[in-house]
Amino acid sequence: MASNFLCDLKIGDEVQVIGPFGSSFLMPNHPKSHIVMICTGTGSAPMRAMTEWRRRLRQSGKFEGGKLLLFFGARTQQELPYFGPLQKLPKDFIDIHFAFSRTPGQPKRYVQDAMRESSADLAVLLKDSNTHFYVCGLKSMEEGVVMALRDIANDAGIGWEQISPVLKREGRLHLETY
Repeated sequence: MASNFLCDLKIGDEVQVIGPFGSSFLMPNHPKSHIVMICTGTGSAPMRAMTEWRRRLRQSGKFEGGKLLLFFGARTQQELPYFGPLQKLPKDFIDIHFAFSRTPGQPKRYVQDAMRESSADLAVLLKDSNTHFYVCGLKSMEEGVVMALRDIANDAGIGWEQISPVLKREGRLHLETY
C-alpha cells in the first residue's frame, strides 16, 4: 500500500511522514562492537543502513574491528532483491547466512536453523558484552529466533535465563517484528 502511494506521487508532492521512532533500534556507539543482524524480507532495510554505516567507517580507515554477522531468511532466492546491496559486501567484512523456506525439492530452512548451524560463533558473541543482536522482520520469526539464542546460550553453558535479562537491560537485544 505504501509503495503504491509513493509510486503515484508526482515531483513536488508533499508527504507527511510519521511513525514509530525512538531509541530501541540504534547502533552501538563504538566501532569495536559486534553486530548480529537477524532478519526476514523487508526486515533487511534497517540492516542495510547499519551495514552502510560500518562500510563507511571501514573506508575512512577508522574501523577497528567488531564482527558483523547477518542471518537473512526468505521463502526463495527470488526474494533476494529485498536483500539488495548487502550481497555485494566483501566476505571479510560481513559473514552472511541465508535461509530459504520454500526452495523446491529442499527442506524448509529458517533463520533460526542457520543460527543453530553457527552456534559456536554465536556462543562466543553471546559471552561478549560488546555484542548487540538486532532482529527485524515478520512477527512469526521472533519466537524461533529467541528460542535458538536460548538453546545456543544454554548449550554453551551461559544460561539464557541469566543472559537474556542482561541483554535487554543493557539494550543489546533489539526486537523489531511486525
